[in-house]
Amino acid sequence: MNAMEYAKWFIKAGYDTPRNTLEGNMKLQKLLYFAQLIHLAKYDKVLFDDPIYAFEHGSVVEDVRLEYKNNCLDLVTDADLITYDFTEEEMDTLNLTIAIYGDASAEELSEINHFHRSWEKAFKKSNFGSFRFKELAKISIDDIKKYDLDRIKQVIEAFETADNNDECYEVNGVKFYYNPDEIKLDDKLKNRLKMFPATEKSYTIYCDESQGIIIY
Repeated sequence: MNAMEYAKWFIKAGYDTPRNTLEGNMKLQKLLYFAQLIHLAKYDKVLFDDPIYAFEHGSVVEDVRLEYKNNCLDLVTDADLITYDFTEEEMDTLNLTIAIYGDASAEELSEINHFHRSWEKAFKKSNFGSFRFKELAKISIDDIKKYDLDRIKQVIEAFETADNNDECYEVNGVKFYYNPDEIKLDDKLKNRLKMFPATEKSYTIYCDESQGIIIY
């Protein structure tokens, strides 16, 4: 299956928001990217074979990006008319992607993506002063596995155990869920959450070994 079929599923479910905008396209790209990582983490195989490129705002499936940019209305129509016949594994990945990342904005997903070493490596490799070479920006699956898959596994594990272990801290009407066995909610973190530029009603906090506290 190619990435376009999964993109249409996300579109039909209404997750390319706001639709027919740069932001909506960017969110769609990030959902495809995180779906690829989740599938690799859970099933040790790619969800789709389309190349993923490291662009300024994160990882991009270029064919889907261009189709959405140039023919969004036709793409939405196609997405609404299709009956999807995905495998159980594919549906598990898509639903998990939405459950973890679906409520985040394009900017928030881009910010998370920028912590990924595989994106950073390809982005820097493609940079030649004021020029960027697209083919050098291709992110290898091997680099994703080497640098970022453990992080995604941690995110999945944190999400799947959240109902049993997580506590909630609410500030400014926004809820932040965290595992008290992993996160110390001290005054410093409370102040950070108070100043957090929230655009959603709830977030999850986890601790990454290399990056520290991550809010998504």
